[in-house]
Amino acid sequence: MLTNPENIVSLTDFKRNAADIVRRIRDEKLPAVLTVNGAASVVVIDAHEYNRIARDAEMGSMMRGIEDGLKSMQENRGMPLDTAFEMLKQDIRLATKRQG
Repeated sequence: MLTNPENIVSLTDFKRNAADIVRRIRDEKLPAVLTVNGAASVVVIDAHEYNRIARDAEMGSMMRGIEDGLKSMQENRGMPLDTAFEMLKQDIRLATKRQG
């Protein structure tokens, strides 16, 4: 995805041609790597593509959490449900007091 030399742009060139580069990013759905002093510094990406990537990352994080929870259950590292609810109630009480 980033191997296309057109997607690597110096910050100076980006400043000079921002409208054209942003249009290309949107049209082609490919990010641009902005360089400073020849080194990659930041990536500019289409907003819709960013949202898709963020959703995918969040989904991956949720899946890892589910997998960790299932593994804990399989290894008997869980706790009784009533104990978990009591802990949650205590946390809510503490948070309510702090907001107070």
